[in-house]
Amino acid sequence: MTVTSPLHIRAAEPTDAAAITALINLPKVRHGTLQMPYEPSARVIRRIAENTNSHLLVGSVQDHGDGSTVVAYGGLFPGTRRRAHAGEVFMLVHDDHVGRGYGSSLLGALVDLADNWLGLQRLELDVNVDNPGAIHLYKKRGFEIEGTKRGDTIRNGYLIDAHIMGRLSQGLDRQSAE
Repeated sequence: MTVTSPLHIRAAEPTDAAAITALINLPKVRHGTLQMPYEPSARVIRRIAENTNSHLLVGSVQDHGDGSTVVAYGGLFPGTRRRAHAGEVFMLVHDDHVGRGYGSSLLGALVDLADNWLGLQRLELDVNVDNPGAIHLYKKRGFEIEGTKRGDTIRNGYLIDAHIMGRLSQGLDRQSAE
């Protein structure tokens, strides 16, 4: 998968709320993630504005006019207290831009932020078991399936299983529970 247009990754701003809301409400995004239908812009604006301990990013590409289009949105939520070494990742890619390398670029930026700027030792995420493209992407970036939550998510009236995936950086030694 090659990126057809360069992806410009930056921090999400309140002015991105309409584009992020449109992205969140796309049918395939909603199908493959935990997003609820009919997400209002006000909630997205509040999430960005109250963004104190998290890192929300958007990826945009130049459109054919003078502007840019948000095609990816993701975030990193560092833990606190005894989980301050860990962070939770999420990401969404626009229905019309899947398979172009944008998800890989955004995930790369989130992993770089976690490893090289925040010093996080563990990243984790949940992914629906019926989302093979996302699972493949996460595995390419060092995530491993650590377990499966049965009946984790409800979608269209059915329960969907979700994998728990994690990635450990090379920094700290770990002790196994025996």
